[in-house]
Amino acid sequence: MELSKQFDDIRPYNDDEVKPAIERLVRHPGFTGVLNYLFEGVNAAELTRKFREVRSVDQFQVLFSYHTVETIVKKSSAGLSYSGAEGLDPGKPYLFVANHRDIVLDAAIMQYLLYKDGYKTSQITFSENLMMDQLLLDLGKLNKMFTFYRGGSKITQYRNAMINSAYINHVLKKEKESIWIAQRNGRTKNGDDRTQTGLVKMLAMGSEQLCDSLAELNIIPVTISYENEPCDILKARELYMGRKEKYVKSPNEDLKSILTGITGDKGRIHFTFGRVLNDYLSGLKSEKLHDNDAIERIAGEIDRQIHLGYKLWPNNYIAADILEGGTRFKQNYSEKEVERFKRTMGVKISSLVGIDSREVETIYLDIYARPVFNCE
Repeated sequence: MELSKQFDDIRPYNDDEVKPAIERLVRHPGFTGVLNYLFEGVNAAELTRKFREVRSVDQFQVLFSYHTVETIVKKSSAGLSYSGAEGLDPGKPYLFVANHRDIVLDAAIMQYLLYKDGYKTSQITFSENLMMDQLLLDLGKLNKMFTFYRGGSKITQYRNAMINSAYINHVLKKEKESIWIAQRNGRTKNGDDRTQTGLVKMLAMGSEQLCDSLAELNIIPVTISYENEPCDILKARELYMGRKEKYVKSPNEDLKSILTGITGDKGRIHFTFGRVLNDYLSGLKSEKLHDNDAIERIAGEIDRQIHLGYKLWPNNYIAADILEGGTRFKQNYSEKEVERFKRTMGVKISSLVGIDSREVETIYLDIYARPVFNCE
């Protein structure tokens, strides 16, 4: 199959595909509930009429996506901040490699920040298993999400990696459009943000000069820090169950995580845009390492920037001290914050049935403490 046809199977919607996608959205039985949550108090008939007038992806993002993130941040967080964006060049495409804590919001909030600062929004990777419903599929592809295939047999994984790599390189080098991609397959569940070396290898597939090829992608590490992780207890439960037996997701579990991530309390949120890797890659090239060694080093540099970019909140320091059984970080929090953290943790753990509460507590604490330890 030609690459152009394979790209058609995974790419976001083009502008000429927006109108039929909008029609499917407004007719979907679940869309009214989405509008009621996001556009509270707005006349539904008038809003539907405005949606039906949308003719481009950019128009949809302005009307729906920008407002959506603003509403979610207002309703479920204590504020949004960011740093490092001043180093971005508006005329240059970037590959934003980010830590991944929430299925939808990590990328969605970054798009909001880019738009707010006058930059073009980026395309976004979205795993095929999350395209579970026509509503999510249309919302995703209207928001520049492209299908990112993972898993399968070794042959299937290799074929998918080739397609993913070719598409990412095409978008960045030919279409001159930025891309957001997670540093790993799936969300970080234990708080330990680590870049998979397979991702770096995939990005440079087919190239003879590893560092030169990656430099053309203008890779920028991005860190997102939630004061409160809405899915923390869901992640702790999954990790706990996975220690006992092979964990198999229940039907609609990803959808539950998406909705919990959107509506759950996030506290304060901070994004840190790191430094483009090009200077690092140039220095690494001069060392003339074997590609496998260079890939390990590149993944390590992405990790270093993501760890240092993490905005550490009182919850993180509290969890670290509880795990260590000491007060090493006590200057970073108050007794009132400790009481609130312990009370919240206790309520969440008590909601689980048939578990060892002490073991789950340790897992829960590690989710918050790990970013502190990674910065040391």
